[in-house]
Amino acid sequence: MATKHRLLSTTSDAVPPGFAQEVVHFARSRDAVRAAYVGLTEITEDFHEPYEQLAAAFELAEEDDASLQVFAEQFYADAPADLQAGGCNVLDAGGLAVWQRDAQRVFSR
Repeated sequence: MATKHRLLSTTSDAVPPGFAQEVVHFARSRDAVRAAYVGLTEITEDFHEPYEQLAAAFELAEEDDASLQVFAEQFYADAPADLQAGGCNVLDAGGLAVWQRDAQRVFSR
């Protein structure tokens, strides 16, 4: 199954406060998280109609493989189900620029 995710321009009123709080709570409890964002994504699976879903994305202090693995394990073990539904999105330099431009930053250290 081919799946395409595209970040949409996300205004602050498109982010439910409860969802943003869950992202902040998760990010605050992880020293590895430098910043967290919430964005509306458009998901297209195979040739089906696209649908929209909120997703969280995280900028980490360390981006080595071991740090990424630990963060992903923590995310899928501890994050609420609605956060997990949008996937474990860790931002590299290129992705960070897009999320800074089009998403809402809800947490930073």
